[in-house]
Amino acid sequence: MEEFDYVIVGGGTAGSVLANRLTEDPDVRVCVLEAGGAWIPGNVDAAAAWVTLWGTGVDWAYQSVPQPALGGRVTNEPRGRMPGGSSNMYIMMHVRGHPSDFDNWAYQGAAGWSHADLLPYFQRLESQEDPVDGVNGTGGPQPVTNAGLHEPNPLSRTFIDACVEVGYPETPDFNGPRMLGAGWHHLDVVEGRRRGTLSSYLEPALDRPNLTLRTDAQATALKFSGRRCVGVEYRQQAAAEPEGEGRTLPADRAEPGIRTVNAAVEVIVASGAIESPKLLLLSGIGDPRHLREFGIPVVAESPGVGENFHNHVLTGLVAETKEPVAPAKQNLSESALFTTSEPGMVAPDLQLAFVHVPFDLIVGKQHPNAVSILPGVVRPQSRGWVRLASADPFAKPLVNPNYLGDASDARRLVQAVRLSREIFAASAFSRHLTGELLPGPAVQTDAELHAFVRDRADSYHHQAGSCRMGIDDRSVVDPRLRVHGVTGLRVVDASVMPAVPSGNCHTAIVAIAERAADLIKEDNRA
Repeated sequence: MEEFDYVIVGGGTAGSVLANRLTEDPDVRVCVLEAGGAWIPGNVDAAAAWVTLWGTGVDWAYQSVPQPALGGRVTNEPRGRMPGGSSNMYIMMHVRGHPSDFDNWAYQGAAGWSHADLLPYFQRLESQEDPVDGVNGTGGPQPVTNAGLHEPNPLSRTFIDACVEVGYPETPDFNGPRMLGAGWHHLDVVEGRRRGTLSSYLEPALDRPNLTLRTDAQATALKFSGRRCVGVEYRQQAAAEPEGEGRTLPADRAEPGIRTVNAAVEVIVASGAIESPKLLLLSGIGDPRHLREFGIPVVAESPGVGENFHNHVLTGLVAETKEPVAPAKQNLSESALFTTSEPGMVAPDLQLAFVHVPFDLIVGKQHPNAVSILPGVVRPQSRGWVRLASADPFAKPLVNPNYLGDASDARRLVQAVRLSREIFAASAFSRHLTGELLPGPAVQTDAELHAFVRDRADSYHHQAGSCRMGIDDRSVVDPRLRVHGVTGLRVVDASVMPAVPSGNCHTAIVAIAERAADLIKEDNRA
């Protein structure tokens, strides 16, 4: 039987970090099982081409169940299906989150995950070109650039000026001492090319003889001896033919069919906030009532698996420009505003991102010279779930983000739409814009704006929380990310977050994986 020290299920954002850090010891054998193929499309590397990957063969292309608070609409939930995972599809904003996000994790029972605990890991991962007050890392594997220093779109600066005009401070770095305010994004982009965990962590480790990346290998079940996880069952598929420009990673494949790989030390599930709870459920870890629906024997009773699932939620305003908009040189979203919905809040719950293209594709076809503000709620109260649709391991799970399910999220999103209008109406924008295209001047009253967000609210692509860490009965992993009720098994990805951070969450996932690598080494030191 094939055996490694560690088997990592998922070669995405967290899995790439773990693969790199665990194989720093040449005596440690690591196998990464990745459901996607070894082919990386060329558009992965083009910073402005992220939207072209949605709905393609490298996207899991999940859809939500009908969302009651969105009038029964179904939302698209793209997630990366390839080495590097969603690190190849995110929009490359380098945002850690507010310090209170992580302090709240610790207050809720996740000891060791306060901001002070995580700060060294943020610094370890970063190589920032313009550090602020010594709080940023400068020697890490992840290059971090300031969008304002690399020929940004001129209207991105106009957005910052408009925010200052209506009363918001300008901040030099959302990851610095003051997150609240308007400013330039820091980006995981170098010279117009994406630098996610594929290029920063996984690819540099692929020539190590103690790392095996096995692609086209979708996990179907975790294997147990009693309550100890000892391996992973997976389906090995044949490689698909490459399409278009791109590159093929050096990867390993077993013979096609259902196969098993054993873990002498641990199995680490790093499949993301949708696939990680699905794999636990398929393997008998979950709410016994849900498992009995599909005849799955219970290995460990864990009612929180798949619960607490949530996501940031956004919508979009579009305004037409008087002149053609300059073409993108970075990621299309270079500046933003973080603010609060109420005075006295210590951390932002609203994020307004400026995007120098039309947010709506249909509007964009009719009005190609347009820009957008994407108002979003980044401390949502709504919680949903991920559940099995069947016992078939290849069936997509049921995904319920419960967008705007809590009325406060809808109220705050309407408030953010009004604020976006105020920014577009500032004199800084007046010489550039001809008028609002979406939602349009006919939408004015509270009722009309609530109807607009119900009809237009959408995923912010920051799915989290479905294998929450903690010490209570409904947590799934302990503060060292070990799955409750079994041994030899951890979860390391966005699913362990008790609450998603206040901003784009890719950087926090990398920090989680960096710290998890240290925890794993500590726990298994000879």
